[in-house]
Amino acid sequence: MAVRYSDGDMAEGSVRDELKRGSAEIRGLREEAAGIAGDLRDLLKSEVQLAKAEAGENVGRIVRAAIWGGVAAIAAILTLVWLALTATYALDTQLPLWAAALIVTGALLLLAAIAGLTAKGALKQFSAVPKRTVSSIKEDVAWAKRQLKSSTP
Repeated sequence: MAVRYSDGDMAEGSVRDELKRGSAEIRGLREEAAGIAGDLRDLLKSEVQLAKAEAGENVGRIVRAAIWGGVAAIAAILTLVWLALTATYALDTQLPLWAAALIVTGALLLLAAIAGLTAKGALKQFSAVPKRTVSSIKEDVAWAKRQLKSSTP
């Protein structure tokens, strides 16, 4: 407690005490800010790792889509070849030969359609934006704001 004189001045010892307390409070705030900065660094490292993991998942989806797209392309090319052979046999031979070729063409066309639809479905699951990372970063920013608000007097 400070001693006040009749003219309003405080005792010299109490001013020193107030300065020491203020200095200690500033050191405490500095240490707390350094702790928050360290926590933010750790969070950013974690976010980078999460982004890398999510990007790896997307690469796997792209590879699967590319494989099924390749299957669809090969089946489509074979379908065109068989369609041409079917037309040739249909014009040049009797009914049973071209009918057999037409059945093979239909089966290959069905395979191409299934592979193409599978590739399309795989591409729909692909996202260039790492959604979990973005969400996690938003949570981290909110946390940092709460920490800063709670540490201010």
